[in-house]
Amino acid sequence: MNIMLNRRQRAAVQLMKNDLRFIYTITKNSAEMQSNYIVSSFPYIGLIIDGVEDWIKAYSNSEKVNYELPMFTENERLYYESMRSSIKMWDNTYDTIYKKLEQLYIESDLHFSGVCKPIAKSLHLYDIFGVDIVDGLYCGNTILNSLYVPQFRFSKIDTNKKLAKACSIIGGKYISLFAATKSYTLKKGMHFAMADFGGLIKSPVGNAFSDKFVLFSLLCQINFILKCVDKYIAEETTTKLRFSYLLYYYVLRILPAVNQKMSLKLHMNNQWYNNNFRNAMAHYKLGVALREEEIVNTDPLYGLTQKFFDCDYITIKRAVLYELDSFSKQLSKYLRIRSN
Repeated sequence: MNIMLNRRQRAAVQLMKNDLRFIYTITKNSAEMQSNYIVSSFPYIGLIIDGVEDWIKAYSNSEKVNYELPMFTENERLYYESMRSSIKMWDNTYDTIYKKLEQLYIESDLHFSGVCKPIAKSLHLYDIFGVDIVDGLYCGNTILNSLYVPQFRFSKIDTNKKLAKACSIIGGKYISLFAATKSYTLKKGMHFAMADFGGLIKSPVGNAFSDKFVLFSLLCQINFILKCVDKYIAEETTTKLRFSYLLYYYVLRILPAVNQKMSLKLHMNNQWYNNNFRNAMAHYKLGVALREEEIVNTDPLYGLTQKFFDCDYITIKRAVLYELDSFSKQLSKYLRIRSN
């Protein structure tokens, strides 16, 4: 990417390159994953690609340059904005989340009951949803993933795939533009598997939709970050803190409503809750968060954690992951599901 950059812009470009390497890594190794890993990553892929395009547009406008940089078509813009917005799922009201998941659960039930034999339907022997299991932990489910796919319809699986393939082209352009074509090292020996629930094999939270399924979906999303991002990507990368912090931030926001709805006492330490840091994690605009003299070239996030928390990157990352892991264990205990 041969353009003139100041210190903050160079730092932002490196963070974008880190994240684009994540996309390159998971797509390159997707054949080895017996799971819906890519779909579980959709909110984060949307966050990355939409953020990169937004940064390039802002740079081009501010610097008045005429570089031939790839920009969204209208369809791509709508697609990636939808993907990106799904990362804010847990920032809705609890009732909104419940209704969204319930509607997709009902649609899944109707779809799979409609494609099975009449006797299987009458005896309710068909499956309603699938799960991703990584090293024995639930790290995704097809109902939750349906929320991540723009314009998703259970009856139009092929259409969903064609649209995703068409809109993925610009992601490849950015990966090439930022020379992010070096795969991260992946942890060997992790076991990816899938299972279906609802028919002969009952769901761990019951075959009828309930509040427990909502919490199960939250558990899946947390475990995905802990297991499939932090552990699966063997090398350290700022992408890990970026994803985990956003989830930590939104879980804290929905937590009071969860406890009130189900008369629970689930808890997380809100010491690291900071809206300005969240904005920095959701965008690549270091120029808004940091002054030139505040850039710390030796720190992975270039001084962002020092600015907002007065401590280094690894301290914040460990603290956030600890809170997510602790919360995962609380959810598992309540749902009577095996945890780490």
